[in-house]
Amino acid sequence: MRTEDGLTICVPSSVVREAEDDREATRKLGYVARAAAVFRADRLVVFPDGEGERRRGGEYVRAVLGYAATPPELRKDLWGERDELRYVGVLPPLRVPWRTGSAPNGDESTTQGLVTEVGPEGRVRVNSPLREHPISLLVPSGMEVERGERVTIRVSSREPVRARITGKPEVGFQVVGADLSEALAGDGLAVATSRHGEELSVSRLGDLVADAREADGYTVAFGAPERGLPEMLGLSPEDVRAAVADGRRVEPDPGFDLWLNTIPAQGSGVVRTEEALFATLGSLTLTE
Repeated sequence: MRTEDGLTICVPSSVVREAEDDREATRKLGYVARAAAVFRADRLVVFPDGEGERRRGGEYVRAVLGYAATPPELRKDLWGERDELRYVGVLPPLRVPWRTGSAPNGDESTTQGLVTEVGPEGRVRVNSPLREHPISLLVPSGMEVERGERVTIRVSSREPVRARITGKPEVGFQVVGADLSEALAGDGLAVATSRHGEELSVSRLGDLVADAREADGYTVAFGAPERGLPEMLGLSPEDVRAAVADGRRVEPDPGFDLWLNTIPAQGSGVVRTEEALFATLGSLTLTE
């Protein structure tokens, strides 16, 4: 599931577990989306952490992040009105140079759609500006899509609707849900962030940047407030520290190549997920 030469960010479904209300939860997710945009992530994966969720879970997190990742002029058409999106007015602008398509001029034009359902025989249902209700479209051979992803649609007629999926948007990031092990599968360098991991240093960073380039980019996973990745995997801090010190894999291992403490001199007892995103990705995306 990792993308080639890119960045995949993984956050748990419990990422807004400490938010007092939906407004604060939406604002927090806005900072997560900002980090994905600032560091040019290709994918933002929401993995399940059911034991850590409180009032809001994966469906809420995916909806708000997916809305934030959608070009502003398409949000109403693609998302409609949903309870999870009640406070999206507090989302910060991502300022991504979206290319949403071309205006209809009598010839073919392009737009974007949001995959709402993956069906049999290579067909998917897609929300789009073409019609009020989702339309059924065939996925091109060799292309894989998941629920929640945006796709590029080539339109040959709007009345009646004649359209086809041609690919995925070239800019912005996709938001999908997946198990952590699935998100880590692939060729990129998979990093678990934890205060109990290996401390990041200037010399170590140079090696990581080179390794990531050879491995086609990073997949970086983050924990939730007061519930880090070790707890989600049923590990104790001592388990992680001992394995890192001995150069062993941390077991159970969903597919991480290393555990990394990217804020080794933190002065606060807790680093929020959105803070860890900026601190971690600011280091790992440096160039040699």
